Amino acid sequence: MEVYCRGIARIRHKDTGVIYDVESDELEWDQVGVDERQMVPELHYEAVLDHPQLGELTWGLWEYPIGIENHHDTDAGGHEVVEDFDYGLEHDEPEPDEWGEYDVPSNPFSIFMDSYRQTSLLLVDHGKDDGRDLVNRLVFSHQVTALEAYLGDTLINTVAGDADAMQRLISGDEELSREKFTLAEIRNDPDLVGRRVREHLRAILYHNLAKVDVLYNIALGIRILNLTSNKDALFKAVKLRHDCVHRNGFDKDGNELVVFTKMFVSETADVIRSFVESIENAVRALEAM
Repeated sequence: MEVYCRGIARIRHKDTGVIYDVESDELEWDQVGVDERQMVPELHYEAVLDHPQLGELTWGLWEYPIGIENHHDTDAGGHEVVEDFDYGLEHDEPEPDEWGEYDVPSNPFSIFMDSYRQTSLLLVDHGKDDGRDLVNRLVFSHQVTALEAYLGDTLINTVAGDADAMQRLISGDEELSREKFTLAEIRNDPDLVGRRVREHLRAILYHNLAKVDVLYNIALGIRILNLTSNKDALFKAVKLRHDCVHRNGFDKDGNELVVFTKMFVSETADVIRSFVESIENAVRALEAM
């Protein structure tokens, strides 16, 4: 699931009575909170806009349970919302790839560590201190991509090899729990349930760390975001990677990002590596029980 926001918001100033239009593309939605609830954690998404005449405007959206919009709220700072955006949750559009035929590797941790070592050497040999350097951005983007691949491959492998974990995921994940199969379908394809679970996990966008944290918790009882002391750096890395891949190193306002110095990229890589190592240790401890 992801947040959609369409149309125009029209807001009347509480003092002057002037109505201002706000375009939906002026908002940048971020996952800003994870609140513990009875079944699974509730995810909180938010978009904040500092309007030159109206001040701070905030749109909030809560997802609970997974895949279901619990409620949303618009805070216009005391001004009148004449017309609001159409916003809510919708299913992610799958990126064109070969996921359907993807053979999950048996050693995602080794693959990640090999990628970490190679990109680190590439940064040392060819990176520059200039925060706008292309090689630096490429290395940075690949490091975040390697994290996403590790998270997905590890979860898929662990669930596929643990019947209890698969059952917990089927029961706790909103989309999977709604799946219905006939006896004839199950008889004709004994692996029908397992295959559907794998397809579902392959469709997850693993840069949504809060949602991945929920899935790991449902299936394995591991809160991966509790395994890092630098959660903010991870969320920032995911957002910056999006700007690198989809905006060629510019933010949503068209400003060139100059943060990608050799030191910044190297320090972020170390945060990601430490995060992956902690997850790997937790998964291995679980498998050894």
